[in-house]
Amino acid sequence: MLSRSDTAVFLHFGYLPRYTSGCLDSLCDWSKQDERRAARACRDIGALINDGVAILKMALGGTIAETDAAKTHVVSLSGGLDSRAILGGLLESVDAKKIQAVTFGTPGTWDYEIGQIVARAAGVQCEAIDLTCAGWKWDSTELVKTAASMDQPVWIFDAHVNRSIPDRLGRESVYSSGFMGDPLAGSHLCKQDSISWSQAMSCFVARGRYCRSTKLTPPGFSALDSLPQVPLAAPSILCYDEQLDFAVRQDCYIKAIVVPRGYDYYTPFLHPDWVSFILSVPRRYRRGQYLYREILKTAYPKLFSLPTKNSFGLPLTMPHWRRNLRRQRLRLRGAAKRLVPWVDWGVSPNTNYIDFNRGLRERTDLGAVVYENIHDLKKRRIVDWIDIDAIWDRHHKRRANHADALTLLASLEINLKAQEIQPK
Repeated sequence: MLSRSDTAVFLHFGYLPRYTSGCLDSLCDWSKQDERRAARACRDIGALINDGVAILKMALGGTIAETDAAKTHVVSLSGGLDSRAILGGLLESVDAKKIQAVTFGTPGTWDYEIGQIVARAAGVQCEAIDLTCAGWKWDSTELVKTAASMDQPVWIFDAHVNRSIPDRLGRESVYSSGFMGDPLAGSHLCKQDSISWSQAMSCFVARGRYCRSTKLTPPGFSALDSLPQVPLAAPSILCYDEQLDFAVRQDCYIKAIVVPRGYDYYTPFLHPDWVSFILSVPRRYRRGQYLYREILKTAYPKLFSLPTKNSFGLPLTMPHWRRNLRRQRLRLRGAAKRLVPWVDWGVSPNTNYIDFNRGLRERTDLGAVVYENIHDLKKRRIVDWIDIDAIWDRHHKRRANHADALTLLASLEINLKAQEIQPK
């Protein structure tokens, strides 16, 4: 539940970092991790790839085998790696006619387009949900229902889109989630691990600030106070930075968004054998997901010869210099959008869901939902240090892009409304 004292914490992270003891212990058998790491340090890269392929396929196949064979398997195909790996496992375990792919977002973006390319190549049905068309409506009542269905408050717009998939397809299907696939494979590893818990907390707070366009937290607020004050495991088992990422951000935020409560979801990347394997390989092979990518290319060569979001719209097999060139172009475009917000730059291919900056100006339904809720929040007088009207005005006059601030403030109000309708 959101208390008054939680408000500033929520406005920093976009969720409440409520760590529950034991969430890291559920990831793997810590007592044997050092022993496994020492053994795998002696293996060459080819042997590790072969081991990884066998373990990944076993984890995917074993998890899928535990589901109801009579149900349709729904996989939300993004432009990334994890959902595609799950599809590869499904194709080896389930008749393609029993697989339903779903892709959603904005036409022209990787998450919307690449999933459809993959589904066609795999020969499975795919439903594409265009979040920019008239058929998709942002409705305040529905957003409150989504918030009320969740275990804890989060930035609500992503959560609502993800929940719309099982709401649309029903309880007669079984749903897969790539939860924890990327971070376990090393996508969030820093160039250098923090050498102390305090340094890791400071890095986590800086990287975890949700709103970048303006400061929403009150004077004197410290997000450090909301985090666990002592390490959750020995750094020899898991570095301090990943302890906070796994136990706080992934468990308190990402899980709530991508594994909606109340439906039959399975999460194959949490299979203990896969977790134990991927966390025990040498760090240099996890950084940048190097080993994971090699495993995927070997395990499912056809699927991973196609473009991916992780390679900036190129296949994983493309040369490093091609990927770097794409990345630099995107960075320049992003910088230009921040510096010159009054210019219409079009939709970037790496946009997730929709371009909220543009959507708040051009979509009457989204603009109305956000406007209604930020002004209801203003009436509560619990964020008096924020000039909500000024943020709205700057955004709509294109003096700045403030969708992150406006949707976060609206999310706070929507979560408060959801809290009020729940039984005491």
